[in-house]
Amino acid sequence: MKIMGKITLETRRNLFHLVLGICLVTLLYFDLINVWIMLVVTLAGFLISMASRKRPVPLIHWFLLRFEREENMTTIPGRGALFFFLGLLLTMALFEHDIVMASIIIFVLADSLSPLIGVKVGRIRHPLSDKKFLEGSIAGFIFAFLGAALFVSPLEALIASFFAVTVEAIDSLKGRRIEDNITIPLVAGLTITLLRMFL
Repeated sequence: MKIMGKITLETRRNLFHLVLGICLVTLLYFDLINVWIMLVVTLAGFLISMASRKRPVPLIHWFLLRFEREENMTTIPGRGALFFFLGLLLTMALFEHDIVMASIIIFVLADSLSPLIGVKVGRIRHPLSDKKFLEGSIAGFIFAFLGAALFVSPLEALIASFFAVTVEAIDSLKGRRIEDNITIPLVAGLTITLLRMFL
């Protein structure tokens, strides 16, 4: 794992993910972005990513050097951010506004804080992953629940956070990598939607 200064690349990525996610939830809360804006941002991101494979794009290249994994630089530069925006776009297109905000905050807090805390204090390997720690998932679950409870009922926040954190812990399925930037918010949103349908 590459070290940049005193902060590892993965820690840097998780912190960036956390800040970006909180900013986006804030924009959503004040209705400053909608599904059409996210569609434009996502499409622009994919175009910039493809352009970055051929030559450095000013400013974007600076971010890629500091936050992107080496294996993605020649395949899908900015992969994490692209799928982050795609996950947000799909969530906004499928669910109600309060569910969207809860789903995104669950995703952001669980996916960012679980590895950050797990690496620092983790001792017990997660039963669903040989790379993650149970302590990190528990912490991610608690923060995700508290964040989601700002937008939906405590019961909805609790159950959606549990399923989302469970999905976050799964690295791959049948040998294929799971893109949790898409699956986590969608699982959270679907869980809350089903709860409202049947409870």
